[in-house]
Amino acid sequence: MDLLEKLRTALEGEIENLGYELVDLEFVGGKDGHRLIFYIYKEEGITIDDCERVSGFLDERLDELDLIKNSYYLEVSSQDLSRPLKTDRDLIRNKDELLKIKLKNGDPILAKVKDIKENSIVFAQKDGEDIEIDKKDIKEIKIEIVF
Repeated sequence: MDLLEKLRTALEGEIENLGYELVDLEFVGGKDGHRLIFYIYKEEGITIDDCERVSGFLDERLDELDLIKNSYYLEVSSQDLSRPLKTDRDLIRNKDELLKIKLKNGDPILAKVKDIKENSIVFAQKDGEDIEIDKKDIKEIKIEIVF
């Protein structure tokens, strides 16, 4: 199990107990050092106070867990529209949105989520045809922002 999986397993339920959904997390390195970023969601929207509340909680819990040996900056953020949708809950929440589905092999598809199964997702395409795609064949799913 890699670091992000360990962190998700250890902290996801606790973050939910605070009233938030853990949508995603990243551990990225750069010239300014490492950043551990937690993306959270709640239906009413995320405020600075929400980010501070979760950050304070995580600051303590991460020290207790002691899973990260490098120094890092902790960030808690809301999701933005351009980020990939990664979880079934993410897809359900965006069921009515037009999505761009990038496949590991093949052209991207524009469609809406129709059904989510254990190992696949059924999408409704614009032409009315449904297409079922194995989750393992999907590279990325994002909301298609239309202006």
